[in-house]
Amino acid sequence: MLATMSTRISGRCHGVAGLAALLALGLLLAALPAGAGDAPALDPKIVHLVSRLTYGPAPGDLARATAMGPEAFIEAQLSPETAPEPQALTAALAALPTQAMDTVRLFREFGPSGGTEAQPGPDAMRRVFDRAETASLEAARARLLRSIWSPNQLTELMVAFWCDHFSLGATKGLAQLWSGSFEREAIRPHALGRFADLLAATARHPAMLIARGNWKNIVNRQNAGPAKEALDPTYAAILLAHQTLGPGGPQKPADTLALARILTGWRVGAARGAADSGGFYFDVELHDPLDKTLLGHTIKGTGAAEGATALDILAEHPATAKNIARKLAIYFLADDPPPALVSRTAEAFAKSGGDIRQTLLALFKSPEFFDPKYMGNRFKSPLRQVVSAVRATGLPPGDTTALAGCLAGLGQPFYAADGPEGYPLASSAWLKPDALLRRVTFAGDLAAGRIPGVKPAAKLSCQTLADTLGPDVDAHTRQVAEKAGDNVGLAVILASPEAMRY
Repeated sequence: MLATMSTRISGRCHGVAGLAALLALGLLLAALPAGAGDAPALDPKIVHLVSRLTYGPAPGDLARATAMGPEAFIEAQLSPETAPEPQALTAALAALPTQAMDTVRLFREFGPSGGTEAQPGPDAMRRVFDRAETASLEAARARLLRSIWSPNQLTELMVAFWCDHFSLGATKGLAQLWSGSFEREAIRPHALGRFADLLAATARHPAMLIARGNWKNIVNRQNAGPAKEALDPTYAAILLAHQTLGPGGPQKPADTLALARILTGWRVGAARGAADSGGFYFDVELHDPLDKTLLGHTIKGTGAAEGATALDILAEHPATAKNIARKLAIYFLADDPPPALVSRTAEAFAKSGGDIRQTLLALFKSPEFFDPKYMGNRFKSPLRQVVSAVRATGLPPGDTTALAGCLAGLGQPFYAADGPEGYPLASSAWLKPDALLRRVTFAGDLAAGRIPGVKPAAKLSCQTLADTLGPDVDAHTRQVAEKAGDNVGLAVILASPEAMRY
């Protein structure tokens, strides 16, 4: 639904400007020889770090990273608490009302009980869905604001990573309403923290309970009669095969059923006990009280505590360490990462008790991470291309509504990935010929100022843009852009192969 709404808002992201830029790029590249106008010399390690630990360089980023040096740059990105958000970004976020609302308040103001419907019915439900879509669109706008203009770029990359890892699927209804609060309450506080805390926060959040069906996973023991089971193992299966142990993990069908029983009685609603909060509550009357066996561990029937015990077992399992390590290596380095690197990263995860900072530090400081064969050869996802292109122009924070529409048109709308694994991590998954034309169109529209809310400054020159992107923009592309001039030249750079790689 967000994809439909966003595309409707910004249909102008699919004009002829991109195709014109593509033709100009091809003709000029064929006509001009390479040679003069080489980019400033920079340490390849710095360029690699900025391209992988951020969405892409903004003006001055490469120079600042060079002055800091590789180790200090890594440490700074792993310590977001040392770099407060700029005031302009804070103000732009404050202009989005839903960003100040927690899960409960969102339900009260935008859910079925909100609004002024006198009678329930199709029209009333349509208005409920419209309100949910409004909240979801604001969440997308906020994510784009942070991704483009936050100095804590690694945090933003990890928020995106975890939002896919703990994907809600193609959200609808209350899950769509709560997609933003899920990110703010369950993902962001733990994006660089402990995996066990992140796992617990996502498992208990109402958005996950609704989206993956665990709210209806119950064993009814009322009236002291025979138990009436309504087990729904959907979330338990996703939790094991995608969020923790991985598809090749040691889990058996019996483990999935045991975990489903452990997680019975997890409900959405007003707090009823001291452990309930944020729209989550535990209903003991709908919980299976018997002992269970999960991955060889006996878990006594202790009610709500069973879930916490099970999640800790999963978070600490060696298969989880390997699964997370491999996915991080794919996300930051290569579609097929070196097995030795994955093993050492998994070891860092296990030894640190699932500390995400320490795990990333081991990955970023490994010799494999700086192997030249992995530098500058990945193809950007639509999200990375959109964010990197706007960052490169140096624009101040603006309205990102139309950008959300462009992102939907490029094939990666927020909160719309169907599978439990979210959008693909592998860069090769995004290399599709038909999508290239849409990407070039986006570059042309951005350069020409046709995307509302993100109009490049008139004084932005081709040389400045190319220098911002760094030495990957080679002399030939620079010559082509300079010869084309003005907006077409900017489009040539933003649509060039160099700008689509990282």
